[in-house]
Amino acid sequence: MLDVFSGVVDLERKANLSLYRQLYEQLRGAILDGRLPAGARVPSSRAMAAQLGVARNTVLAAVEQLAAEGFLEARQGSGTIVSAGLSADLTRAARKRTSGKRPVYSLSVAGKRLAGVSRTSEGGEVPKPFLPGIPDIGAFPATIWARLLRRETQRLRPEALAYGWTAGHPKLRQVLCAHLREMRGIQAEPEQIIITSSAQAALDLLARALVGPGDRVWIEEPGYLGARAAFSGAGAELVPVPVDGFGLNPNGKQARPRAIYVTPSHQYPTGRLMPLARRLELLEAAERFGAYVIEDDYDSEFQFQGRPVAALQGLDPEGRVLYVGTFSKILQPGLRVGYAVAPSALTEPLARMQRNTGQIVTVAVQLALAAFIEEGHLRAHVRRVCALYEQRQKVLVEGLASHFEGLLSIERPAGGMQLIAGLPDGMSDAAIVTRLAAHDIQARAVSDFYLSTAKSQGLLLGFAGYTREAIEVGLKEIKAVLLP
Repeated sequence: MLDVFSGVVDLERKANLSLYRQLYEQLRGAILDGRLPAGARVPSSRAMAAQLGVARNTVLAAVEQLAAEGFLEARQGSGTIVSAGLSADLTRAARKRTSGKRPVYSLSVAGKRLAGVSRTSEGGEVPKPFLPGIPDIGAFPATIWARLLRRETQRLRPEALAYGWTAGHPKLRQVLCAHLREMRGIQAEPEQIIITSSAQAALDLLARALVGPGDRVWIEEPGYLGARAAFSGAGAELVPVPVDGFGLNPNGKQARPRAIYVTPSHQYPTGRLMPLARRLELLEAAERFGAYVIEDDYDSEFQFQGRPVAALQGLDPEGRVLYVGTFSKILQPGLRVGYAVAPSALTEPLARMQRNTGQIVTVAVQLALAAFIEEGHLRAHVRRVCALYEQRQKVLVEGLASHFEGLLSIERPAGGMQLIAGLPDGMSDAAIVTRLAAHDIQARAVSDFYLSTAKSQGLLLGFAGYTREAIEVGLKEIKAVLLP
């Protein structure tokens, strides 16, 4: 028996892999590649332990696991053998030594569309100037949040520890609804709110619910890549609609849409505000075409001049506008909470879809967020960071004007978290962004946000998440690339 077993196992003292796991994996591999064929007897646990110089319990643990998985079987009077049913033909597909052929992986049409939209840096990276859409994570009131999260976790009732509420905890929906009514002019009831794991999850949910393969969706040109991914992934035909000084212009000759996606409070990426007259034109067009309007209100709280403009949804008496928001920009992306406000007739099917897609937020986080809003911490935080972001926008604008006067055209929005520095004709923003990346600068090329071939060239520069010092250092790096 030991002759058969000889050379199969060679254990090492590895800090990252236990002796039990090494023994299990080596025996399993020897069975799969035929070195221990079906019916071969395995030494007793005592003999194996003595040969390998390990504790018998280590051997027993590995053997018992392999027996539980069907690799080994114990026979009365014969000891332990490799399972008789594991013939060479059955183990061939799992052998380590193969002909070298690999399966050909092929994404579905929806998979290719979703994977084909590249948005920001990979997860796990610390954002560097001037990556757009990043709040000041250090400004997040972590101590308050930790206290609320701990308190609400300790208070959880048994029903909250099961699968909970598909569309969101009633407490958060109630508190959020009151907040949106007062701060954004939303006309809705708590039952119309669907809590999601992000604004992107909300867009994906609405895209799946409202559009199908071949349906036309108007999107802003330039426009938000996350929306492009959501609607494209649902199979929609994307129709780019030009953005002028007042936002998306619905008065062009575009084909009849099934849905219209807009960011009216701060158009992304230009930061332009859609005035009342254009909003009413958009609603009239949606009624004429029988189309839904998806309003993405992603950073509307950050208004530097006066109060934020009320949401488009509050102007809609017919229930055509579906509203999407997030706490990723107000608080921090890692919180993973977004929401959609839908017409009453859609909330039940959307809730069922939400359950079946699994984009559900932990109940303790929902309750902590409800308390955070209800106790006034959200408003206080928004006031603080809004003043902070306005200062940082000023630093960036003044620095761009000082370093690049006559070269870059600055479009300074009335709020938000990023701005566009336009490039002169003949300069490629994509090439410049690549060169900036070598200097640890994470700008985005404005041309990336276009679907058509007629593209403006510019740099989309985020400022909200970066200190004055980081912005000034970043400007010097941009200068080294643009003005060597």
